[in-house]
Amino acid sequence: MKRVLSEIIINAGPSRVYSIITDFDRYPEWNSFTPRITLRNEDFSTGAEFDLDCRMTDRKLLRNEHEMILEIRPGENSFCMGTSRTRGRPGIKSFRWQICGDHPGGATLFVNYEEFHGPLAPLVYLLYAKKLKTAFDAYCLILKERAEKG
Repeated sequence: MKRVLSEIIINAGPSRVYSIITDFDRYPEWNSFTPRITLRNEDFSTGAEFDLDCRMTDRKLLRNEHEMILEIRPGENSFCMGTSRTRGRPGIKSFRWQICGDHPGGATLFVNYEEFHGPLAPLVYLLYAKKLKTAFDAYCLILKERAEKG
């Protein structure tokens, strides 16, 4: 297993941050990392499949990636999305957690990480970890800006 992780303290409550990251329809307004997530005839629920565009670098936008919601923990303000079990790639599975944890003073410790599993995980990590870390750090900053606007 290989993991890429970013975290940031956001001066807004966990439920506010969680409502932003789970409102896929509004991603084009603020989310330059994932400017589009389109649920495939389903609501935000465990097992829901979706298509997305993902900006790995300033110049590279991956279009029409296929993933699914793997687990939702609304009481913990977190969810996991990852490789579509019906339309994924052989040899690699990904699990991306977004966690909005409590932080002193009513703030949020936002943790965003992706794990790669399977025989191709070391290769994918070698090729993409640095780019993904940079993209995750930028994502955390734009999420912080969005959530702190009030």
